[in-house]
Amino acid sequence: LTVELSDPDAQIKWLKNGQEIKPSAKYIFENVGLKRILTINKCTLADDAAYECIVGEDKCFTEVFVKEPPVLITQLLDDQHVVVGDRVEFEVEVSEEGAHVKWMKDGVELTREETFKYRFKKDGKKHWLIIQEATKEDIGMYFVQTNGGESKAELMVEDKELQVLQSIADLTVKAAEQAMFKCEVSDDKVTGKWYKDGVEVLPSKRIKMSHIGRIHKLTIDDVVPEDAGDYTFIPDGYALSLSAKLNFLEIKIDYVPRQDPP
Repeated sequence: LTVELSDPDAQIKWLKNGQEIKPSAKYIFENVGLKRILTINKCTLADDAAYECIVGEDKCFTEVFVKEPPVLITQLLDDQHVVVGDRVEFEVEVSEEGAHVKWMKDGVELTREETFKYRFKKDGKKHWLIIQEATKEDIGMYFVQTNGGESKAELMVEDKELQVLQSIADLTVKAAEQAMFKCEVSDDKVTGKWYKDGVEVLPSKRIKMSHIGRIHKLTIDDVVPEDAGDYTFIPDGYALSLSAKLNFLEIKIDYVPRQDPP
């Protein structure tokens, strides 16, 4: 900051926001002929202020505006392709440590109030947006913005593929015996329904259904002929079905009349 005086011997004061400042490594005062120069070294946002020069009864004012240097994005976001339930991490690297970045999804800013869904993390120049368990609702375009750049990436979320570890098998049983259909799938959280000849099977005194971990069972006690048919297990939310037959084995007893010995 430079002022020019009419008296080369005049003494001046420099003020910042009304407070006098003194010469230091930060503030350099120079007298060059009629000129008085204030140099502010290594400007920071704290130097954004009103500055005043006083000479006797005369004063003059000016303002110094300090902007943050542009923060550039040095490592762009990558598209993510996951299945339902996966953890998602969007990672970006910027040119300055401690820089402020803004995360957005489909044009809407993501805030820390939504911590039940999103986590924000930073370490040095790196910043992360984390989604703990992805759902189909998370599909979209994600943006990260700084005051000097922007990057975007797409998140695709697909249904989780369910693997059949053990399918149900055909059964052949006799009257009053127990029939048990059992299958095992790869996800212990998956629920499902049982059907007989296309009609949902409901629990009763004789019919029990259980789901323990990855194993699903249908148990029929005291089998009767009417229990014979095609049985199907369909996991909820998947285009998958497991089928088997229940065959009723009827035992015929032929009556042979007793013959007296001759």
